[in-house]
Amino acid sequence: MLLVLDIGNTMTDLGVFDGDTLLKTFKTKSNTERSLDEYRVLFSSFLKREAAHFSFSRAIISSVVPSLTRIWDRVCRDILGIRPLILGPGLKTGIKLAVENPIEVGSDLVADAVGATSIFGNNLFIADLGTANKYIYVDEHGYFGGCAIAPGLLISMNALVRGTATLPQVSGVITKKVIGRNTSDSMNSGILNGTVYEIKGFYESFQKEVGRPLFPVLTGGNSFYVKELLPEFHFEEWLLLLGLKEIDKRNRNIATNLE
Repeated sequence: MLLVLDIGNTMTDLGVFDGDTLLKTFKTKSNTERSLDEYRVLFSSFLKREAAHFSFSRAIISSVVPSLTRIWDRVCRDILGIRPLILGPGLKTGIKLAVENPIEVGSDLVADAVGATSIFGNNLFIADLGTANKYIYVDEHGYFGGCAIAPGLLISMNALVRGTATLPQVSGVITKKVIGRNTSDSMNSGILNGTVYEIKGFYESFQKEVGRPLFPVLTGGNSFYVKELLPEFHFEEWLLLLGLKEIDKRNRNIATNLE
């Protein structure tokens, strides 16, 4: 079985694959103040509760938090006896980075693109809503052709609340009308509909810029807030984990056992 880990700035997602089947998922905060021992306990609890009968032979990590990369690498070695693959230079991804500085492309963006092309093919617009909103372009050859990055939905929500003295905390609930008739509805409408308009605007602009239609894909931890407002987008909750699974397939020649 394969363990995949997506370490983001806000959350860390774990997935358990048996072949191409995603059996289990688990989320935890990406807390850089936790010690290695605390992460060992956390992961041991997950295994005891969710994956007691699983036998792992491989693991792969995508991370945008270097300090947590080192911790989870150690956790996999200590508890599973596995040397995890770390997504980055040196691994075969099957996707070319057709950008000015490929080394600057985050592993999360690469995994998203690999996951999306494995399911939907080429000519893609991928909206990944996490700590940041990432808008990814995959061209007609299946190359990663670039992206746009904007503040995420929760960043905008928290900034609005912190930056105003009298506005309340908002719930992230979709309102029935765009025009709010009270403060809470007005804020929810502005944040959620504003995110939707941003997504649609980038989607339209990407297509105009490349001169052809693109297949729209929606993913990311915050996508559930707005997916009902984007019925034209194809929602894939665990796109990044699926991408990591595909990348592991392409690197089976790399042994992960510690012996």
